[in-house]
Amino acid sequence: MKHKIIFLDMDGTLYQTENDIIQDSALDAIDLLRDKGFKVCAATGRPLNQMKLILERVQFDAYVLINGSYILDKEFNEIGAYPIDKKTVEDLVSLCKEKKFGLMFHFGDATYIYNDFYPMYDFCKYCNVLDSLFYDVTQTFHKRHRVFNAVIMTKDKSSLDEFLKAHPNLRSDLINVKTDGFCFDIFNADNDKSRGVKMVLDRFNMSWKDTICIGDSTNDIGMLQNADIGVAMGSATDYVKSFADWSTTSTYDNGIFNAVAKILKEEDS
Repeated sequence: MKHKIIFLDMDGTLYQTENDIIQDSALDAIDLLRDKGFKVCAATGRPLNQMKLILERVQFDAYVLINGSYILDKEFNEIGAYPIDKKTVEDLVSLCKEKKFGLMFHFGDATYIYNDFYPMYDFCKYCNVLDSLFYDVTQTFHKRHRVFNAVIMTKDKSSLDEFLKAHPNLRSDLINVKTDGFCFDIFNADNDKSRGVKMVLDRFNMSWKDTICIGDSTNDIGMLQNADIGVAMGSATDYVKSFADWSTTSTYDNGIFNAVAKILKEEDS
């Protein structure tokens, strides 16, 4: 086989977020890949503690979590980690207190809401991760644990943009979910899924030439660009599709299976 490893985004790619479905055809596709000797890896914005429902149906050979900030092997041992600077985390807490933004932190294996419990609760309910959720009324958990990602909920994007301009070490991605506010993922500016993918490739003594990546959102662009084959889901925007080599159908229409069938046919030709 020309390629040896595939990285799959979860939400909107492998996983139908709003109804907790992984299509049987997608699971069949993973079995086909493994029969051909592929390593199958997750590349997701989720932390490990929010992978429970997915892991009940499929396990992976490596995990690129929290958009490349936290990378684990198949036994969940840490391969690499890129937490947000502690001073910057304190600034995020202060911003959200002052502006009354909703705030939630991912700590790798734990998720804590700091502000606006019920809007964040609704967001997490939509994502089927309520059982991984905690509330820190003291807003101090970050003082003792590494923060890999913040989720901010606000309609005051101008204030968030001002904060990010003053903190060029951070970047934001809009999360497209059904909430009363607008949700933004906040990460280290120099970090994305492709950085975590590269670390996994190094661990397996592989290169981008060995790699296939499938995703649907802006946080997948880096890995779609770098992979030898980058596949965008049918639901992806035209902007995201412009960074992929080609597109498959949506996650609701056997997108993973159709992509894998095409890939394996070309591999065997």
